[in-house]
Amino acid sequence: MYRAARLDPALFREVKGDAAADRQALAVVTLAGLGTGIGIGLGGFFKMAGTLSPLGLSIGLLLSLFLWLIWSWCAWFIGTKMQRPGKKATFRELLRATGFAVSPGILGIFVFIPVIGGLILLAATLWVFAAFIMALKQVLDVSPGRAAATWAAGCSVAVVLLIATVAISVTSTRLFSGNWHLTDNFNSKLNSIVQPYRFSIASWELDNAPAKITKIIWGFGTKTGNASSTVEKFFSTGERAQSQQDTVEKILEDQIKQTLAEENVTGFPPVNLQLSPLPRLLIISPRDNIESMREILLDPRLSFQQIESIEKQADDLGVSSLVVEIGGFAGAYPSMVSNNASLRFTIDAAVEEWLHQYLAFRPLGFRYLMDLTGIQRNYEIAQINEAVAGMVSEEIGAVVSRQYYMEPNETVTSDYSDFYREMREIRLAVDDYLSKGEIDAAEQFMEQKREELAAKGYYIRKLNQAYFAWHGTYANQPDSVSPIGTELRELRNRCTSVKQFLDIVSVMTSEQDLQKRLADTRGI
Repeated sequence: MYRAARLDPALFREVKGDAAADRQALAVVTLAGLGTGIGIGLGGFFKMAGTLSPLGLSIGLLLSLFLWLIWSWCAWFIGTKMQRPGKKATFRELLRATGFAVSPGILGIFVFIPVIGGLILLAATLWVFAAFIMALKQVLDVSPGRAAATWAAGCSVAVVLLIATVAISVTSTRLFSGNWHLTDNFNSKLNSIVQPYRFSIASWELDNAPAKITKIIWGFGTKTGNASSTVEKFFSTGERAQSQQDTVEKILEDQIKQTLAEENVTGFPPVNLQLSPLPRLLIISPRDNIESMREILLDPRLSFQQIESIEKQADDLGVSSLVVEIGGFAGAYPSMVSNNASLRFTIDAAVEEWLHQYLAFRPLGFRYLMDLTGIQRNYEIAQINEAVAGMVSEEIGAVVSRQYYMEPNETVTSDYSDFYREMREIRLAVDDYLSKGEIDAAEQFMEQKREELAAKGYYIRKLNQAYFAWHGTYANQPDSVSPIGTELRELRNRCTSVKQFLDIVSVMTSEQDLQKRLADTRGI
């Protein structure tokens, strides 16, 4: 490990030819993974189960092993294409060398140290990257430039596979997770209802990710020309030219990246979007309480009759259900953004979905993933996460629009303040009914109010517990009854920059953390 950390070329050549070093390479990766797991545990990342929780250590270790295997395979698959005939290295040879290249990663144990811990982790990460490139150079017998290109390509593909794996896991476990009082019989019946209409993230990734990542790695694609003009022309036409979609996506990605960089906001993964038809989302809430306990992706091509049928069958199981449209989806990479929305909405949605991915690698977003997968339910964390992403995306989206597009992209044609105020009053009344156990009265009240709103020009297809469970997650919206949105807005106003705001909220793991930080900024 010492020789690997010194980037000793002879070490990697020796390991390449030593079949007995397989276990040693695995041991190195295990030590580095456990070291990093201990470090982030001591730093409070896994607060939900104690400082050094088995869950936290397991995640650190499994993530290290997963990345080692996937990254090495991707690098081997791509790198062997660059080798001269007769010089092909085996995957096992490269795996041993890259295992030793992870040696500097054990320094991740010091990440818990205030201030310098992050710098140590960054240095260790860059050190591992350098060792990885040295391993590729020696095993594949290629130039340093080709080794670096192979590393970058393998890294990009591995990132896609990692995010896709997480997304698929989240989506698949979401159906079978939730409140303890839901039985396996309920899960089975609900699954039988939605199974014919399920949206497959895996299929979408196979259809979209390879071409997208190839263009990122090798820089394929048409010239952007007059970038802003190209985007405006694309969004101004009724029939959007498919031949221009890749160009428009790249322009928007570059503009968002540039704006984030100007705000000193950088992070993982890279901004990467795909304009695409979006799946619909089935929301399930209990009837006696407003809470989202299931969110299931459905086929975007569902007819109105199919939507009504799904909702009716789900309601017959004793819950409240609603199928909604979404504007973006961060559980895939590249992130999915609606291909039929306005320019400003598209910019905001692209930023918001990237923020969800950015936060997923920090305590706040990690806890949100725990909520989504049912490992540890926390509706407050969901509200904080969604509100933060919504607030920051509106702020960054406004900067992008102002900097690159002189004309406003959307015009507010009516005042919705009365609507928001009335929806908030309806929600409070429904909460009161449900707190008294008057479920039927609450549902009759919501239907009555829905009809009154329709008479005023505000059409809502279905107003029920699932509706409020879905919209209630967005605590930053005007009709929210949660104090979280107000608290986050005050905290943002007290921060001097978007970066400072994100640095503060990204490490929160409860509403109590939010209230404490807000009190600190007030000087209380």
